[in-house]
Amino acid sequence: MRSPRFPRRLWFILAIPLLVSTISAASSTLDDAFALQRQGKLKEARDLFRAIAANSRSPGDQENSANALSAAAKISISLGDYADAISDAKQAITFRRAMRKEQELGGDFNTIGRANQYLGNYPAALESYQAALAADRAAGDEAGEITVLNNIGNIYYFRSQYSTALENYQEAWVHVNATTTESWNPYERQLTSANIATVYQRVGLEGRALDFYKEISSKAQALPANEQAQVLLNEGALYRRMGDPIKALELYSKGQALFRSDRNADGEIGALRNIGIAKAMDLEDFAGALDAFTAALELSKKSSNTRGLVQASLYRGEVLRRLHRPSEAKTDLDIAFGGAQKAGLIEEQWKSLYALGRTAEDGGATESAAELYRKAIAIIESIRAGLRTTSLRNDFLADKRDVYDALISLQLQQSSPAVSEIFQWMERSRARTLLDRMAAHTPLQEFNLEEIQAHLPQDTVLIEFWVNNQSSAAVWVTPTKTGMLRYASPDEIRNSVELLLAGIQESTNQWREHSRALGNQLLSGIPLERHLLVVPDGPLSIPFEILGVPNSDALLIEKCDVSFLPSARFVAMTKMRDRHWLFPWNEQMTAFGNPPVSSSDALAEKEGWHALPASEREVRGIADILPGRAEIHLGADARKAYLMNGRPKHAPLLHFSTHALVDAENPDRSRILLAADSSNTADYVFLDEVYSLDLNNVDLVTVSACDTARGKMVRGEGIQAFSQAFLAAGSSATVTSLWKVADEPTADFMKQFYYFLGRGVTKAEALQMTKLQFLHSKSDLSNVRYWAAFVLNGDGWNSPRRVIPWSALAFGMAAALGIVAVFLRWSVRSRLRR
Repeated sequence: MRSPRFPRRLWFILAIPLLVSTISAASSTLDDAFALQRQGKLKEARDLFRAIAANSRSPGDQENSANALSAAAKISISLGDYADAISDAKQAITFRRAMRKEQELGGDFNTIGRANQYLGNYPAALESYQAALAADRAAGDEAGEITVLNNIGNIYYFRSQYSTALENYQEAWVHVNATTTESWNPYERQLTSANIATVYQRVGLEGRALDFYKEISSKAQALPANEQAQVLLNEGALYRRMGDPIKALELYSKGQALFRSDRNADGEIGALRNIGIAKAMDLEDFAGALDAFTAALELSKKSSNTRGLVQASLYRGEVLRRLHRPSEAKTDLDIAFGGAQKAGLIEEQWKSLYALGRTAEDGGATESAAELYRKAIAIIESIRAGLRTTSLRNDFLADKRDVYDALISLQLQQSSPAVSEIFQWMERSRARTLLDRMAAHTPLQEFNLEEIQAHLPQDTVLIEFWVNNQSSAAVWVTPTKTGMLRYASPDEIRNSVELLLAGIQESTNQWREHSRALGNQLLSGIPLERHLLVVPDGPLSIPFEILGVPNSDALLIEKCDVSFLPSARFVAMTKMRDRHWLFPWNEQMTAFGNPPVSSSDALAEKEGWHALPASEREVRGIADILPGRAEIHLGADARKAYLMNGRPKHAPLLHFSTHALVDAENPDRSRILLAADSSNTADYVFLDEVYSLDLNNVDLVTVSACDTARGKMVRGEGIQAFSQAFLAAGSSATVTSLWKVADEPTADFMKQFYYFLGRGVTKAEALQMTKLQFLHSKSDLSNVRYWAAFVLNGDGWNSPRRVIPWSALAFGMAAALGIVAVFLRWSVRSRLRR
């Protein structure tokens, strides 16, 4: 995390006007003290500042005393003497209040806040920062306000309240952008952008974080030494997360040297901690890691740095565990957990419990280990519940999935594991962000295995997979039965998946051999019903339809229709629409096709995009097939504005036939090509914009474009792709593609798919029938690359709402008129008889 700024406003202090002649000697001494500080003689400077304050007795000396004590307090922060810093700053506040200069208290309250922060007393730190913020606002000190907002954000960050931290950093960013002409603005911009980057990095949004770090690195001269050092640490952490520990260690070491030269104990502790983590986790240099964590621990004790002591004990304990020194490991981990509880360090609490659980499991105490894992998960879920910003929640479980995996793996080792409990933990570890988004329009209720069974359609089997680094399993569920499979090796599964996907891209039928092998691995022992619902995990985001049926030459597509679900809870959340039929004058589909590809668009040029004439024929062909009205937008009329202004929410079918780009590093940058409003140029619908659409009335979104089922894999959340985004926006189901497919075959595929939909079959059945028609076509279209790419996510077991044809209405009206005529004729005859 970023170290708060030091010193806060040295240039402001140096700019204090010369005092009157009666205190000119004291002023000269003050200048001497600042000179010692600039020379790095911090203790000598602090002693002189305190002497100035002690010798200033007259009322005219009060300002000198206040300034001297403020400077002494800031030096004490740098030296790690936090109690002294608080004492000196409080005395400075007393002098300023005596002079009735309340607006000048911001710097002293900020110092007290920093000292309490390093001592781990976060409530007191926050109280002081709030007082500093009020003083800076009263004084109109924009620079001070930005600094304090960042420091307030730091407190919330340390307490794992990432949404609140980001709110404060973003408020500071607004002030930064409003003060671009100020000489201090480059520094404040660097400080604030680094903090925002840290939050994004913490919650797994590496792409956003790296964008900020690149900007910071290009203007690092605006930062003092300790801030440059912290940027190096944060950038190093990002490189390590991206798989380059050597580069990370280089950056960490540079940062440590800068912190040491600046005598910033807190910063150096952080650098040593990062060095230890990289050596232990990436290079397996446990001896080197132990040295680094021990040095961090000693420095933390010396400076009374609570957070540093907790983290150094935590990571040192983990290294000792890996060095098979369990007794020493437990001692350190107990210290870490106790300190984290006392200081309110939530993140460190669950990590300590997880490490204690691993230590207990290593020693064979499985019941104790399981209980520790459950306690860690309870803390994780309490943190997650406080993340108000969905984009922060999205990657939150990525590094915490290990705790869920440890508990599931432990339970799988039992001779007779409880299937319902394992299923419960699998579900709690996945797709939480998507379910939260969906809960905005579909209430999210408590669930269990029996609840899922009760919602399953007849002739249906649901399979939920779980793949860990060491083990893997699947739970299968039908309306009347449940069961579980434990697989031999997850590595074998990964290798088989890679061979299958590689075989699909070849011109031979070699993929069939891999298909049979993987089908036997995954599906043997599972009762395959007419309808198959798959909740994939890890590497298993593949077209299951092409797997071989165990002990058979048939493919799964020939036995089952297949729907993919992000979570089994989706079954219980899916609701039928209020109206099951549409009148012929109701709109049945909204479609966009063949938007313009701009010659000046660098992205289109890079991707080799071109016009899609077949896509235009595809949309027109589908509109002719469907019995209801279709609103179609082609070429320059395929405008993004039509989508964003809510037009599609009235039709049950939404269709895109265009280009798309998936960004596997930053899902929010994934986009679908549409047309701009004002001219014949391109515009884009970004993935994060899809979430804001109102698609609660939509039964199916089809994105007939390349790679739209692909995206960034986030452990615990699944693939961040358009399929999830449209489900989150309210659509019941999506059809997207797993790889690039040619324009003409795609158009043929989609027209056939909508033909079957128009006949009233379910969405999954329509997709199955289309794939079988291609597979058995005895033409080039039988190639697996053309038909297996398209997958259905969500509710495949219901059909889209159907349109009552005009002929049926005419027949109904004729029948009604006939009945009326018969009744009138009978009525007339009855009267005549009288």
